[in-house]
Amino acid sequence: MIQKFSALEDYTKKQKPIGFFADTTILFSASHPSDIFNTESEKAFEILADYSVPTFASVNVRAEFLENHRRAYIADSLVDFLEDNEKKLAGPLLLKLQTHRKSHRKKVDEGRSTKLDLNQIKSFRLALSEFALENRNGWEILCQDYLKPQLTPVWDETQIEFDLNFISTRANDLSPFLDKLPSWERAVEIMGEYGIASADAMILNMFLCSKIPALLTSDLELAACAARESRGEKYIFVPDSSIEV
Repeated sequence: MIQKFSALEDYTKKQKPIGFFADTTILFSASHPSDIFNTESEKAFEILADYSVPTFASVNVRAEFLENHRRAYIADSLVDFLEDNEKKLAGPLLLKLQTHRKSHRKKVDEGRSTKLDLNQIKSFRLALSEFALENRNGWEILCQDYLKPQLTPVWDETQIEFDLNFISTRANDLSPFLDKLPSWERAVEIMGEYGIASADAMILNMFLCSKIPALLTSDLELAACAARESRGEKYIFVPDSSIEV
């Protein structure tokens, strides 16, 4: 059943769950200050910490988490790159970066996602690759000097900050928090039944196969699928603001 984060503390206090499963969206929200659900997500993890309740995730969550941060950090890095090199730039590249900066700032002000899509990233990569400075092209500078320092530590920092644990499916290290092994076949079935992405289907499948009784997510589509698949046997918590009209 789907519950709001405002019910999280009462549930945790009464049920004393063995843990919560955190999906990519909620971990990204909690670790990215400009995300619309950042404050609510941070508060949720603070409640779990207060009651010493651990959080669990899968390798699929980590992969998707890093990809989301890559797309967000590239958007941020383009603004920083422009600020540091604006006087050295000219022509279409300068205009493209200035347009991005204006759009990026507007999104931040309005609380909208700043992540770039794959086509936008490719477009900036091609444009920056034609700009040379100190034996490197602009894309190399952007990645090595701006993106890498942010992206490299983000998972480890998040894992420590939110007491995050992996649920392993390796035969020699099978997690005691699993009821059964998740299968690729079932993940494909979930994709077909609900039309969700493969990464989300694999994350949901892991949660459903686990003994973890509750899920934290800000993805209402995933929440609805989880609620239907768990048939009332698990709790799905979402930010209050995500379902308030």
